Amino acid sequence: MLDCLVSHNNEHCREASKTSPYPLQRGTMCTYPPSEWAGGGERNTFKPDCFVTTNDGRTGESQTRFQILFGVVILLVIMLFPPSCITPFEPVGVRDSAGILVVEGMILEEGTTIKLSRTVKLDEKLSRANFTGLDNATIHVIDESTNSVAVAEPQVMNEITVPGTYVINGKISFTPGMKYALDIKIGNKHYRSAFVSPVRTPEIDEVSWLINDDKSMEIMVSTHDPANEIKYYRWSFEEDWEIRATLFAPYRYDPLLATIIEQNLYTANNRYYCWDSDVSKSILLGATEKLTEAVIKDKPIHRIPANNSRFSYLYSILVKQYGLDKEAYAYFENVRKNVEDSGSIFSPQPTEKTGNIRCLSDPDEVVIGYIAISKETTSRIFVNVAYLMTTPYECDEENMASLLVSEMPVLFNNGWGIYEFNYYSREFLAVARSCVDCTLRGGTKNKPDFWPNDHQ
Repeated sequence: MLDCLVSHNNEHCREASKTSPYPLQRGTMCTYPPSEWAGGGERNTFKPDCFVTTNDGRTGESQTRFQILFGVVILLVIMLFPPSCITPFEPVGVRDSAGILVVEGMILEEGTTIKLSRTVKLDEKLSRANFTGLDNATIHVIDESTNSVAVAEPQVMNEITVPGTYVINGKISFTPGMKYALDIKIGNKHYRSAFVSPVRTPEIDEVSWLINDDKSMEIMVSTHDPANEIKYYRWSFEEDWEIRATLFAPYRYDPLLATIIEQNLYTANNRYYCWDSDVSKSILLGATEKLTEAVIKDKPIHRIPANNSRFSYLYSILVKQYGLDKEAYAYFENVRKNVEDSGSIFSPQPTEKTGNIRCLSDPDEVVIGYIAISKETTSRIFVNVAYLMTTPYECDEENMASLLVSEMPVLFNNGWGIYEFNYYSREFLAVARSCVDCTLRGGTKNKPDFWPNDHQ
């Protein structure tokens, strides 16, 4: 059945029946996507709310012949090309690789987060069971005399403990010339990283951005070490952006209350302003060892494709920088290559490098992870990017229609919203909900505390 928006005038059904080879019948309540409405500049102009029926003798007979022919073709394909027996392939050692302890994190002067997890098989999904026993770990930062200098506590968010995640609140004071390690106890197992020296991190010189010819945006970072000592870096980032609906609607239909409610731009009771956020997921590294100066200039760390929701209004990114020693850089670079570059038969083959964490109670146990010690330096920028967003076609005025409030419950469930509403006539101007509701574009009403405007 053809999807269509019901019209109050079905005269065109009779007109269409004069030229159609099949009988036409009037459509009941159904919807038509806004992009499919007929144009012409009139708000109440639609494509016919009629559809071709296949319940008559001629069309039904044609449909039956087609189904029989389709079944014969499928049968011939099965007879000519019978399913072959395929022996499943499983690389050697894969079955034994599940359950390996993975330790992620970096010891920082401030803001240390350590994550514990276990590997899973390729055909398994990560679940709460993979963190069994990891919520009761004891984690310390120790010096070379095995004295505890900091304790990591389970991370709690919204009164819920985050599985396998531990944080160190407060600042860690490192003694110059002293080495430190991460000490972990899980049940009767005892793990410890190698003792390493804290690495100083230079300040970020600049976080910049560039709009490419394809309207994508490149985020870049620049830094240098005046002492010409730090040659290896790692970055991560947190990004936040404000999302605006294409149109502001003073009224909104509430399906829970089954009524129309008023919206206010100056309170949080609106769907015009929203916010969204994300964090970096790639391993971002840089090195100056082969350069004459320890300078990194305009290193790309993030690319945002054209017409992304991040371009809705205002975008912000917080870049975090960490200095690394040569061994830590080599480990993270190896992991990056294994994860990102092993995409074809011509890519470098994955290599094994478990890291610098060992099980003291069972030296034969394999542990994955590398603990480095550094200081975090940060830089945040805001970019007004609203001019990069293309207005969706379905939000144009020609894709709106005047309808009755009584039709709203059904229309709402089919993706329609209110743009304008007349209390007296009980009519409203319908538009795609994504045009007037920013939550349908990935946004939430969780505004960041640091956001620089008064939008609600």
